[in-house]
Amino acid sequence: MKRALAAAGAVLAAAALLAPVRHRVRVERAEGNPVQRIRLESRSLLGLARTAWFASAGGDVPAWGGAREGFFAAPTAPGRVRISAWPGFRRDVALTPSADPGAMPAARADQGDRDAFRRWFVAILEAQLDGPSPAWEPAQRDCAGLLRFAFREAWAPHTEAWRARTGFPGSPVGGDPARELAGPWAQAFPTPDGWNAFAKGAYLRRLACVDLGRDTAAARPGDLVFFARGGPRATPDHAMAFVRPDVDGQPVLLYHTGPEGSAEGEVRRVRLDELLHHPDGTFRPVPENPAFLGVYRWKVLADPTP
Repeated sequence: MKRALAAAGAVLAAAALLAPVRHRVRVERAEGNPVQRIRLESRSLLGLARTAWFASAGGDVPAWGGAREGFFAAPTAPGRVRISAWPGFRRDVALTPSADPGAMPAARADQGDRDAFRRWFVAILEAQLDGPSPAWEPAQRDCAGLLRFAFREAWAPHTEAWRARTGFPGSPVGGDPARELAGPWAQAFPTPDGWNAFAKGAYLRRLACVDLGRDTAAARPGDLVFFARGGPRATPDHAMAFVRPDVDGQPVLLYHTGPEGSAEGEVRRVRLDELLHHPDGTFRPVPENPAFLGVYRWKVLADPTP
């Protein structure tokens, strides 16, 4: 018994020496990246680098991530993130918005450019119902990939060469938006690692869009809805886009199913009134559905802040 107690005591002592009990935080910023990373560096009493236990982030600036990869935030106004970790560590980190070149084009674009972008974005989405564009990479064919593809191609010069490259079947939908106003948005999206051609749905929602709330009546063609299948705290893993309304005026959405087993999936069209009665309640865009994350609008389409 004494040996067992001694062995248990030795194990506990070793665990205490190895536990992450010393913490410090540092903020990483990069020019032109609206996302800031808060690193939580933790060490044991022996000075060994360890991952913090029970780490979390709170405060008045929304943050996401974890102790291993760091916490991320994209403040739009000065605020604080509180980092907590076992045993009793608390640190308030003051953040200010990074210079975001992506915010500038929307502020300079007039309503005509925003309307032109919206028309082309919707037309390119609708064209995918007849089959995916040859310019849309197969590896990118999912719900977020559909949005990224239509977004980028909406900024392109819509010439005959562009039609041949993309296989766009329809007639021109109007003038092009002024490409010089797109800034980095023409080729990339903001992510925690900077502007990147690939951005998952979570980053599109948090960093490329503005929140319009949870009332679908606020949506216009070109606006988006996001759902979190795992609940409101999960990473959103499904997105849809509003397109032109049906002949009776009922709003319509498009989405890509994503890969289904061995099948690649497909682009589908659904009326809003059908979606509101979807047999799977997690896909109903209603305020009482915790998996419905709301209606969003691309930043480049949002009205400039006065």
